[in-house]
This record gives sequence, C-alpha cells and structure tokens, in this order.
Amino acid sequence: MKKILLIALLLTLASGTAIAQKQHGFGDSSGGANKSVGGSNPVERLTERLGLSADQAAEIAVIFETTQMLRDEEREESRQIACELRDSTHLQVLEVLTPEQEALYLEQQQQRAELRQAIEEARGDRGYGGRGMMNCDG
Repeated sequence: MKKILLIALLLTLASGTAIAQKQHGFGDSSGGANKSVGGSNPVERLTERLGLSADQAAEIAVIFETTQMLRDEEREESRQIACELRDSTHLQVLEVLTPEQEALYLEQQQQRAELRQAIEEARGDRGYGGRGMMNCDG
C-alpha cells in the first residue's frame, strides 16, 4: 500500500513539473532551449530589437547552436560521471555488507529500479525536458 501511495505521489509531482515546464517553453522538442517564454527564438528577438542584418542573424544563430551542442555534450559527460560514481559507490557498499545485508540491499535497489521504471513509463512521450531520473543502464 505504501509503495502505491509513493508511486502516485511521485507521478503527481512529475506530471505537475512537466506541465509547468511545458508552459514556460522548457523541454520543447522544437528547440525549447532556444525559445523564450514568449515563444520566439533569441535570434528573432535580437534581430527585431537590434536590427540585425541577415548575415549577423545567421552568425549569431550558429553561435547559439554551437553553444547548445557544447551544453548537451557537457550534460552527457556529467551523466556518465554520475553513473560511474553511483556504480563505484554501490560496489564499495556491497564490500562492507554481510551476505544477509547484501541480499536486503540488492532487494532494495531492485525496488528502486522498478519504481524508476514505473515513473518513466507513466511519463511516456510527454517531453519531460530531459530532467528525469538518470538511466545508467544504457
């Protein structure tokens, strides 16, 4: 019963956050990272406000795209490091536990993995914006 209530609570929080992010332009597959709250992209805003030429706008668009690619690469590297740290910590903990404690610990880890899976499945393709739980398994 507690597990069901916990899952329901987490799903409610996750969906509420996803809705809030969608309303503010985050997690949008059509370039949400390059869109403002108002919906226009920053190059269009700068073009309107500063009177940029087509060449200037194109050059700035490349700058923004390059920056976004670098951010994405950094984010992926950070995820990989976090996964490696998690795995290392997990192995170190296992070395300290007795066989009985290890069995309980592994059972607990399995339950957490099932909960994460249930949350991910409940999210489906709602475009959560990539801020969900990390998947270190693949």
